Amino acid sequence: MTALSEDKRPLVLFVDDEQSILKSLQRLFINTEVDLLLADGGIKALELMHTHRVNVIVTDMRMPNMTGAEFLAQAAKLQPDAYRILMTGYADLASTVSAINLGKIHRYIQKPWDNQELLAAVDEGLALYRLVRQNKILTAKVAAQNKQLKEMNHSLEEMVHQRTAQLKTTLSKYKELAAQREKEEAATLEVLYNIISSYPPLSGELARKISSTCENVAKVLQLPKEQMIAVRKAGLFCEIGKIALPPHIAASVYTKLDGTERRQFFEHPQHAEEILLPATHLSDVSLIIANQLERFNGAGEPAQKVGTDIPLGARILSAVRDLWLITDGFQDGKKVTLRQAFDNIKLHQGSNYDPDVIKALSVLLQKNELHTIEHMRSGLEVTQLATGMKLKSNLYNKKHILLLPKDHIITRSSLDRLLAYQLKHKETLLVAVDIIDINDSEEE
Repeated sequence: MTALSEDKRPLVLFVDDEQSILKSLQRLFINTEVDLLLADGGIKALELMHTHRVNVIVTDMRMPNMTGAEFLAQAAKLQPDAYRILMTGYADLASTVSAINLGKIHRYIQKPWDNQELLAAVDEGLALYRLVRQNKILTAKVAAQNKQLKEMNHSLEEMVHQRTAQLKTTLSKYKELAAQREKEEAATLEVLYNIISSYPPLSGELARKISSTCENVAKVLQLPKEQMIAVRKAGLFCEIGKIALPPHIAASVYTKLDGTERRQFFEHPQHAEEILLPATHLSDVSLIIANQLERFNGAGEPAQKVGTDIPLGARILSAVRDLWLITDGFQDGKKVTLRQAFDNIKLHQGSNYDPDVIKALSVLLQKNELHTIEHMRSGLEVTQLATGMKLKSNLYNKKHILLLPKDHIITRSSLDRLLAYQLKHKETLLVAVDIIDINDSEEE
């Protein structure tokens, strides 16, 4: 079927076998805002409906070859939106009922018709036609928009899926980079620790004890995890600046230094700050170390800060460091017990040390929890190790130099290095590992 022409003005189709009636209808609608199509029978009318979109149909009932009802029945199939009016005479009322069902008419008008009634009926039909057409147009538009929306939703879902996949990939790469950076940072700390352990005037064991005690004090004071980690690292590296001092000053106990040497000694926190400067991720650690010689009463170095103007981490480090220096004889050359060392620094709370830090140390001392340093007395010999085993703790040599970090997975390469180390240094290492079933490990 060819596409129907769309007329700008409403189009009314009149069907009647009498030309005089068609002319009368034409005269009636000549001054209205509608265009007319005239057909002298149902067959001609159907032909016109194949090429024109009709708004209203007005047809006579009695016509040769095809009645009005039969014509309207086909017209309803051809253009179902058209408003259908049947004109009947009084004698045709009996057949009008069947015409309503057969022709699906909307309205019938008796002959002879009243002009105003017919004009009103056509206007009513045009109004209804417009509503029906607008409803269909809107329905089609909504359907098209729904289809478009569905396609957009599908595209959006695809975009979200792709974006999610991209984000997952990016996050995975970020995690890999973060893990790599964490390993690199851990390796940097291990190197710094080994520098301390390898420098004769310093002690890796002392550094670990100071670090562990600083962390335990931070726990008693309920510091946030980030501050706890920072003060633990600061305790481990608090003496690294001493490698920049003249060797005889770094190796001497504090009480044997003269005035000039003591002034040089007081510079080691600033040397440490300079050493750590490139490690921007250690800036909070560097700040603690740089302020470790400040005193609570303002008599310290280098800025004479008072009380809480001194970073809390530095106040913790100051007391803990001196506790262990006195205990291990680095202060005046005489080793004493932890209790004796604590009693000594307690005398200076409020002057040299923060009273809250001294209270925390007292709690730890009473619970025997000052540090968690364990001297390795058990573990597997290197010849008993197998690849795949994981270290339960850091592996140090007898000089407290870190050989392998905690959680390291034994590989063929690391095992060969440990065997070579033992052979070269004539030292037997004991390694604590999580996997100790050698047979299972070898089977794997």
